[in-house]
Amino acid sequence: MRKKIGVGIIGLGNIFPRHLDAVKKTNGLELRAVCDTRKKIAQEIGRRENVNYYTDYHSLLQDETIDIVSVCTPNGLHFPIGMEIAKKGKHCIMEKPLALNYSDAHKLVTLFKKQRKWLFPVLQVRYNPAIMALKKYVDKNSLGKIFSASVVIRWSRPKEYFSSSPWKGSKKMDGGALLTQGIHYIDVMQYILGPAKSVFGKVKKVIHTIETEDTVNALIDFKSGAGGTIEFTICAYPHNLECSLTVLGEKGTIKIGGPAMNVCEFWEVKDVPRPKIAKGLKPNIYESGGYVGSCPNHKYVYQNAVNAIFNNKSSSLSANDALESIKIIDGIKRSDITGKEIIFHF
Repeated sequence: MRKKIGVGIIGLGNIFPRHLDAVKKTNGLELRAVCDTRKKIAQEIGRRENVNYYTDYHSLLQDETIDIVSVCTPNGLHFPIGMEIAKKGKHCIMEKPLALNYSDAHKLVTLFKKQRKWLFPVLQVRYNPAIMALKKYVDKNSLGKIFSASVVIRWSRPKEYFSSSPWKGSKKMDGGALLTQGIHYIDVMQYILGPAKSVFGKVKKVIHTIETEDTVNALIDFKSGAGGTIEFTICAYPHNLECSLTVLGEKGTIKIGGPAMNVCEFWEVKDVPRPKIAKGLKPNIYESGGYVGSCPNHKYVYQNAVNAIFNNKSSSLSANDALESIKIIDGIKRSDITGKEIIFHF
């Protein structure tokens, strides 16, 4: 029998329990170590899980029993920690985003390829059953030529969300709401429609006293010829209103909505009756129900990693996938600064 695959997790904050649960539920994986700069928390979790604990991620990377390192730190640390993981010759599961900008994200992906190691971005919304159904029928050309799509994210993040952690809302460690909340759904849009050709965007800070944006509007032209729009805000009062993707084709219209793009709200496709779609997991709930996040499909990210690395199966999620959404977000921000449409040449 193959030995257990060792996993080390860096960052023991709010998202850590989802990763821990996924490791425990994935056959062949075993947690070997945890790391957090807060010694008390690292020690407490390490002892509870009966694994090594560290306060310096460099020490965890020296642990030869670890094959896969999961990074659950503030956004600004993803790139430097990821580069070190690649240099140590270990595989990586990286919470979104891979980096705060496209240039760094591309460097990270390139280094992992050079090292012949896997880098898996945690873009778990792709595993929502409703999204999987949409992808299936678009790929089968059931909707015919896709000519338009829109992402609408009307979410709420109260001031307590930003005051709970000093890094949230900062340019250096957060990078902005598009990278922290919007990236999942921009990723799903390009996952369905393909790579973007150009983008024009406006970025605003409307009500929050933070360094980064809380409201965005953008127009996207895709290489496929389809046009896309993004309406994004974390200023909805008093709680999340919707998170939807509507796709319009010559033979059909489908809208995936609900609180976290997890419910099929409209299906009208020529000669294709609405399929039975599983409910899937409920979105993460934060602040005693004050707002919700994405659906915690982390177990599928980990199972995909095991299948790709150790079972020699094709991966349903790769590092290159994550580059596309970061490219679009970079383009929106550059467009806001220049006042011009950004044409992608990479």
